[in-house]
Amino acid sequence: MEIYRCPCTTAQKKKKSILVFDTNIFLTGVDFNYFPERIFTTPGIVNEIKVRKYADKNRNILRRIENAIETGKLVVKESQDKYSNIVEEKSQSIGTTKVLSKNDINLMGLVLELMDTYSEDIELYTNDYSMENLCPLLKITFKPLYKKGIKEKMQFEVFCPYCKILHNPEDLGKKCERCGLQLKKRLLKMEKL
Repeated sequence: MEIYRCPCTTAQKKKKSILVFDTNIFLTGVDFNYFPERIFTTPGIVNEIKVRKYADKNRNILRRIENAIETGKLVVKESQDKYSNIVEEKSQSIGTTKVLSKNDINLMGLVLELMDTYSEDIELYTNDYSMENLCPLLKITFKPLYKKGIKEKMQFEVFCPYCKILHNPEDLGKKCERCGLQLKKRLLKMEKL
């Protein structure tokens, strides 16, 4: 008598994932129960939602977040500095340092930390194009929610619009030492994802 074996072996089964949510994903009012995976975020992201002037508007979202934390569905964790530093360095290399907030950098640092810590696939959910632009450089898998994500990775350079001299990415927004005009960024190159 022959024993029937399921054609889907353990290796073929879908690997479990861990999701990391950005502020803009929480603000869509997403239902955490829709996702079977465990979800992570940073305290800075939660604090962006708790901002006093939006607290009344975000009351229901905050309740969902608090409930998800209590049930263990949502884990709020600070990123280790070494991972956030990697994100900052990579951001400088493509000229997006001034575009990403400290919370964006910490959230992406958390993704890198989780990638080092867990064997599951880690997916960043964000609708922030600047973060999406940096993800391929960091080998971070990202997904937008209710939007189309970016299709091309962009690299920028910082320059003086009058003198045409290139400057370091961290100088964006400063004044040119030669002519006094504010430094700007421009697209250096684009690559298909």
